[in-house]
Amino acid sequence: MPLGTSLALQLFTAGAALLDPGRTPPELLSARACAGCHVEAHAEWQTSRHGLAWTNRIFQREYRERENPWCVTCHAPFGLTGAAASVASEGVSCAVCHVRDGQIHARSHREKSPHTTVVHDDFGDPSFCAGCHQFNFPESQLAMQNTVAEHAAGERAEIPCRTCHAGTTAHHAYPGGHEPAMWTRALGVTVCREPKGLVVRIENKGAGHRIPTGDVHRHLVLRAWRPSTPEAVQETVLGRRYALDGEGAKKLLSDTSLVPGETRAIHAPFSHDPEPIAVELRYVFVTDEFPKRELGEPAFLSVYSARADEKHWPRCR
Repeated sequence: MPLGTSLALQLFTAGAALLDPGRTPPELLSARACAGCHVEAHAEWQTSRHGLAWTNRIFQREYRERENPWCVTCHAPFGLTGAAASVASEGVSCAVCHVRDGQIHARSHREKSPHTTVVHDDFGDPSFCAGCHQFNFPESQLAMQNTVAEHAAGERAEIPCRTCHAGTTAHHAYPGGHEPAMWTRALGVTVCREPKGLVVRIENKGAGHRIPTGDVHRHLVLRAWRPSTPEAVQETVLGRRYALDGEGAKKLLSDTSLVPGETRAIHAPFSHDPEPIAVELRYVFVTDEFPKRELGEPAFLSVYSARADEKHWPRCR
């Protein structure tokens, strides 16, 4: 399905405006209304990044520093005023995806469901994800979130987003970059030695989009060092880098993220020495990997870590 077309634009706004629930009673906007019957789905959603979209500490810090109205359209899609104010803390809730004008929108209608359900064969296709995972900076035509376009252009374009991200018991946890298990599936890291040091190969083996993807702050940091001389650490950063152009809009300086199926070889020169070499790859969620104040949740996830003497690493082929 082309991006930004079809049913998705009828239900969502591609981040351009708040959602209008239509003639939906206020009490049906809350996920609490769904919890009694959809116990497992509600439990998965409640601790998911969708459920924490508004309340997670990383977002709240960014929002306090720059209260851009367009941040609200994806993190509290019904808004912060009126009846919607009471459900803002629920983030991307059940009603955000499924409820309009008091009716349920879904891919199918269960036989014993008490709801009036509008069935759509394409409900949950990648164009739905584009509402918050594919949009431009407000002041330019440069993509801020580009995940759905990356997927559409990649070698796994025929595999729906939900195949990887809705594989939990109740299909509503939608794990992503904060989940170690997703990194095990998506990324491969191998280390070998050559005469002048180590070679670290990072492979996007399982993601249907670039790694890293999503928020512009996210990046991978590869470090290699000897414990006795940490100040000589060798560091490589993978991700997107932006700058302001002359008129205040963003421009892309570089994009070193990995496309689906790509393997990147990174060389780390070391002189011969019996002391072990440490290697770590981190996925960083924020611009400042070491924030001055505690965020209240991790600023990064270590996706690979090893320490061994030089002879431990296999020879490069």
